[in-house]
Amino acid sequence: MDIVVIIAGNSYATQRAVINCFDATLVFPGLEVGAKLAPVLASLIEAGFYVRDFDGHSNVTTYILMRESTPGCHPLAALDGRLNTQVTIQTGAGTVSGLVLLIGSNVVELLEPSGDILLIPAYSIQTVI
Repeated sequence: MDIVVIIAGNSYATQRAVINCFDATLVFPGLEVGAKLAPVLASLIEAGFYVRDFDGHSNVTTYILMRESTPGCHPLAALDGRLNTQVTIQTGAGTVSGLVLLIGSNVVELLEPSGDILLIPAYSIQTVI
């Protein structure tokens, strides 16, 4: 898995969010101090990364982006073609069953037999039956 952490802040000189610091295990064009944040995030998302988390304080925002190293290893790949079917999903918090209503880029939406709708983040999925 590739992980990129970007710390960005507002530049008063350019009036834009720019990268202050980054940490990565890969070489990616544009991922450098002073680069404009929006095009770098767009390029990373096009390269298969997703924003796992972000947090902001004052004028600084930290972004954590992740990408699966092996194509097809994304937890939601097990749900391909299973829209509107019954599934059982095991997560770290327990096992849930229901009708698959939506398969997003990093979340699945289930309708439980009780009528409750659950959103399950992809990173918490351990198995799909």
